[in-house]
Amino acid sequence: MNQQLALNKINQAMQQLQQGQPSAARDGLSRVVKAFPDSPEVHFLLGLALVQLAQPKGALTHFNHAIALAPELAEAYVNRGILLKNQQQLPQALQDFDRAIALRPGMAEAYSNRGNVQVLLDQPELACADFAVAIRLDPHNVDALVNMAALLASAGQNMQAQPLLERAIAIKPQLVEAQVNLANVEYRLDQEQQALQRLEAVLQKQPADIRALCCKSNLLAGNGDIAAARTLLDKALAHAPSDALARYDRSLLMLLQGDYARGWQDYEARKLDKQLCQRAGVQRFPQPEWQGEDLNGKTLLLHQEQGLGDAIQMLRYLPQLQQAGARVLFLLNPAVAGLASQLLPETQVFTRREALPKFDLHCPIMSLPLRMATTLDNIPAAQGYLAVDETGRQQWADLLGQKERLRVGLAWSGSARHLNDRKRSLTLPALSALLQLDAEWHSLQREYREAPVDVAAAGITDHAAQLDTLQDTAGLISQMDLVISVDTSVAHLAGALGKPCWLLLPFNPDFRWGLGRDDSPWYASMRLFRQPAAGDWASVLDDIAAQVAMLAAQPGR
Repeated sequence: MNQQLALNKINQAMQQLQQGQPSAARDGLSRVVKAFPDSPEVHFLLGLALVQLAQPKGALTHFNHAIALAPELAEAYVNRGILLKNQQQLPQALQDFDRAIALRPGMAEAYSNRGNVQVLLDQPELACADFAVAIRLDPHNVDALVNMAALLASAGQNMQAQPLLERAIAIKPQLVEAQVNLANVEYRLDQEQQALQRLEAVLQKQPADIRALCCKSNLLAGNGDIAAARTLLDKALAHAPSDALARYDRSLLMLLQGDYARGWQDYEARKLDKQLCQRAGVQRFPQPEWQGEDLNGKTLLLHQEQGLGDAIQMLRYLPQLQQAGARVLFLLNPAVAGLASQLLPETQVFTRREALPKFDLHCPIMSLPLRMATTLDNIPAAQGYLAVDETGRQQWADLLGQKERLRVGLAWSGSARHLNDRKRSLTLPALSALLQLDAEWHSLQREYREAPVDVAAAGITDHAAQLDTLQDTAGLISQMDLVISVDTSVAHLAGALGKPCWLLLPFNPDFRWGLGRDDSPWYASMRLFRQPAAGDWASVLDDIAAQVAMLAAQPGR
């Protein structure tokens, strides 16, 4: 084959790749590469053709040849990096993108793909920086726009995510992923009608789109239409029975409805989705996961996932596991590890910084309800399972002094990073009428969105400087007559201590609080106050204020 014929074949192959004809491109290039085996361009194009044909092994071989023959070929590094990323060879992929950027600093695609690897390496700040550069270099880089928006939205920065998704859709209106992501963002920004219209438009064109069905289900559930939300998820799973996100979303509705037998089964789907695993902090171990088999004589490692409240809630299972003959080890977040070590002194507690002893089986803590066959009727230790030691109790008793009025602990806001924080947290001004009542008001929070001076001006005693650990918070709670809290770890801690706790719930509550009832099977000392309509905290706080007034008026208070 002469050079002119080879050049014609190469040009033809480039056109065929652009026209989505990779088989024809591969066939032509395969003849060229036999005549010109040292051509980096031919190897590179063959790699592209094999990528389109879903033959990553062959594509990787040709990208390797192209790079060996032309170490300055930045495009080959980018495409090889994408293959390595897809094969979970993340450090190697990162090196390829770094090399491409060193060769071509203005190559937006290299930054965008490096950002994708940083996401997988759980480096969101580095990923955002790369996406930002990619967008600056190429304002039409849809991949960077969508992925940066996803990072911002996952961090609760929905207002910043919205314009990025709108730009991506303006460039590529048919991109369903961007449409669904934008609907999620609009929902979180309380633009629900707009989000619903967007999802319905997507579903008109693609009735079986799983992500759109799940997003619409979440929106309907948020408005209290649990039955319709469940129907949509059942439809999604009829089309894709193994879809982890749809199963997980359905599990939350089942558990909310009290269907624990099926709900805990579907809840296991969180382990099958990488994003859910990263968000929850699910860990992997070479030892087998406990499936509920006999534990007699076995060492079982329980490891934390999700938030502080979840960990506190699951500590209740420890006595049952020990009674089953297991030696139990706990691997916990440092914030909870100290609490468990102090309040459960016979338990071996470790953090990720410490070496673990040998163990036979492991279990993520949020799988315990399934493994222990938990139903609404057999939840263990609802009366309380933690206790503050006498030293901690006395320290706070001395600090607070003689009690002359009803003593109430308050937690009115949680972490702003929580995905549902806008629904669950209160502002300090919303409590103004409640705080006028004749009671001692004590803050149980370590962090405020308000200035400390405003907390003091509202009549709340600020203990943030003394609340270094959850043990400190538990000691303070022990001195309260009552805890009033939004849905945060403080409520779980109060319930675990058996302290009377009034929990303020949004219209669409977390699954563990169920529907309709004003008590909790998880915590016997807890009373639930629910929004009668979405966003209606005023009715809840009026009810709370009336109940506090009656308590404060009782003799001896």
